[in-house]
Amino acid sequence: MASPPHTPDVFRRDCEGRIDAIADLTDALTQWASERGVPPKVMTSMALVLDELFSNVVMHGYREDAPGRIEVEAHIDAQAFTVTLADQAAAFNPLLVPEPDTSLSIEDRQIGGLGLLFVRRTADSLAYERVPGAGGVPTNRVTFSKRLAA
Repeated sequence: MASPPHTPDVFRRDCEGRIDAIADLTDALTQWASERGVPPKVMTSMALVLDELFSNVVMHGYREDAPGRIEVEAHIDAQAFTVTLADQAAAFNPLLVPEPDTSLSIEDRQIGGLGLLFVRRTADSLAYERVPGAGGVPTNRVTFSKRLAA
């Protein structure tokens, strides 16, 4: 997956699917968005959602022992800041994961699901699709956004 050059209106980054790639990615995206006037509170929320979704692809999709690529694209319009992650890991639709029962005590809860609950509650929109990718390889696309104004 080749990384297209940056344009003023679109941020694109092709990353190796490794946990240690997240910091550089979020730093670059934060700088890009800040230069375009994204409020710090919106940027913080978007960076946290990106971190959670990127981490899930690395740890559960590619697994850390066999990293793949993750393409990240972002754009800003008058209403929202939108980010899309694309990966070629096994199909995984985060919208189909049931919400964890947070009324149970920690000891009685099943492990997992809190990160996706955070994503659902933080992002204003969240979408998933499985599409043909480069060379016909199936690709997961997760898109999330946050409104720029209340």
